Amino acid sequence: MLLEVPKIEKIEFDEGTAKVKIDEFNKRIKIVSFQGEVKNLVNKLMILSDKNNIGKICYVSSKEKIEEFKAEGFIMEAKVYNFLNGKPGYFLSKFITVERKMSMVIPEEEEVLIKSREYADEDYKYDTYNKYLIRNATKEDARQLAELYDSVFETYPSPMNNSDYIKFVMDNDVFFKIAVYQNKIVSAASADIDPTNLNVEMTDCATYKAHRGKGLMGRLIFELEKELKGKQYKVLYSMARSISTGMNIVFSKHDYEYSGRLVNHCHICGKFEDMNIWVKVL
Repeated sequence: MLLEVPKIEKIEFDEGTAKVKIDEFNKRIKIVSFQGEVKNLVNKLMILSDKNNIGKICYVSSKEKIEEFKAEGFIMEAKVYNFLNGKPGYFLSKFITVERKMSMVIPEEEEVLIKSREYADEDYKYDTYNKYLIRNATKEDARQLAELYDSVFETYPSPMNNSDYIKFVMDNDVFFKIAVYQNKIVSAASADIDPTNLNVEMTDCATYKAHRGKGLMGRLIFELEKELKGKQYKVLYSMARSISTGMNIVFSKHDYEYSGRLVNHCHICGKFEDMNIWVKVL
């Protein structure tokens, strides 16, 4: 099966080169790395944006480069400590269209954020897990995982409803924890490791509706963290749908700190949505 997954492409511009991901599904370009003048790079990316109907250009910058990107119309949406191999990473974005820059649900998002922060000092109680087996996922679980993501999300930023794709990411620094009930996977979460910058994204969180409200996602995050702690990684972070009360509460309870909001960042559940950044420094 052919997977339509954004690949890192090398581009050339005036007196410089860059590696970028052109993400047609999420209508965004991510700058992975570059050498050369920021102004010349952005000029090239604007041409690519027009050709590919892109609405947003993103870059995680060091402190030293922030002003150069701001001069080209980028704004800072989040700051993550230790993101770049122990140094802060600044999430910068340039919105190509007015529509992409506008969030229509800010009051609701702020209510979710306020509510989630009320749980910051509340401990998780793991008292229902005799019914569930918590374990690492293997490639043999890929089909059930794809069915879970396909059922929970109308659309998802990456093709997690494709079992071949799940096997692909398992081979590329992503590992999953799952909750199993009567031999069926009912909840899952993953850790996406960046071995270069030593950060880890806690992601791909999904639970069947019938098994929500039982603390399963909190348990899976806890189990993922147990495997990551004591290793060389500098920071854990997650992008939670800003209107999802449950997921924001999960990370608040696990001592993650809110660090910013990425506007219209992902196409998920049928539309573009804002994502809250939650961070835990190790």
